[in-house]
Amino acid sequence: MELKDKKILVVGLARTGASVARFLAGRGARVTVTDKREREAVASFIESLQGRDITFELGRHGDETFLRADMIVVSPGVPMDIPQLRLAASQGIPVISEIELAYRFIEAPIAAITGTNGKTTTTTLTGEIFKGCGFTTFVGGNIGKPLIDQVTSGERVDRVVAEISSFQLEGIERFRPRVAVLLNITEDHLDRYASFQEYRDAKARVFANQTSDDFAVLNVDDPLVAGYAKKIAARVVPMSRHCALEQGIFYRDGIITFTWEGRVERFPTSAFKLRGVHNLDNCMAALATALLMGCESSPALAAVESFPGLPHRMELVATVNGVAYYNDSKGTNVGSVVKSLESFPGPITLIAG
Repeated sequence: MELKDKKILVVGLARTGASVARFLAGRGARVTVTDKREREAVASFIESLQGRDITFELGRHGDETFLRADMIVVSPGVPMDIPQLRLAASQGIPVISEIELAYRFIEAPIAAITGTNGKTTTTTLTGEIFKGCGFTTFVGGNIGKPLIDQVTSGERVDRVVAEISSFQLEGIERFRPRVAVLLNITEDHLDRYASFQEYRDAKARVFANQTSDDFAVLNVDDPLVAGYAKKIAARVVPMSRHCALEQGIFYRDGIITFTWEGRVERFPTSAFKLRGVHNLDNCMAALATALLMGCESSPALAAVESFPGLPHRMELVATVNGVAYYNDSKGTNVGSVVKSLESFPGPITLIAG
């Protein structure tokens, strides 16, 4: 993609928008950033872009600003159906998301992980497995660093692991991960989407550009996820916590088994630090992704065993008078809370808001 002297509009000035603007300006594009918030609300991001030839339109989205662009890059927090974006698209102006822009420049194979719950843990763990297996790895996307930061850094990496949200997938054209993971689908973000089906369709776009050279890891315990198995071009690698599988990855009696095209690997879970049935799903997804992308089993197992989990996700805070207290404040939707509660065999007192 040639960017020099192209008029490119970045919609939304937060962490991702600032990273995109920085990258585009560095490639010689004529960059405008627009945000409906006033200058005071985005002052820190404007300051981070000082010294670069960037135009700012703040407090409004002007129709003419959108129509003058050669291309528009949309930040994840901006709905793709705002009137100005619809107007620009109707005039044939390309409208893409940040992950689509980054994909055009990333050279390393990408693992893309999505789902309503578990994305961040699975993405982080997959990155740790790659690193433990000797691959230089960038971990980002909807977690931590925007994908475009990998390109801006100029650092060559062996693998890219990206947490991908439905918002980011709305604006892809060619984005094609080597391995795409769909962990689960439950109702979420219905303040953004007109229907649950629209949300599901956005999630499924992670498979849109894959071919038979790629892999799709599907949690077939979730009937909505399993339903995509016959609709996508990638080779489907099923994952199950409830059923033994001839091909795929599954859990039985304390053992995770990966079996794929004659390769069989077994991973005992007794030394895993991650607690919870949903974390078995996350571990299976991470292991399958890493093994499909070149990892060996022994260092992969060691990486999982040493992974302590993430703050606020089933995090053991203290044990007082024999009662264990867990911080699960990242459980921000019903499906996530249910999975956490299922992880404990005994009586539970739930403190929720």
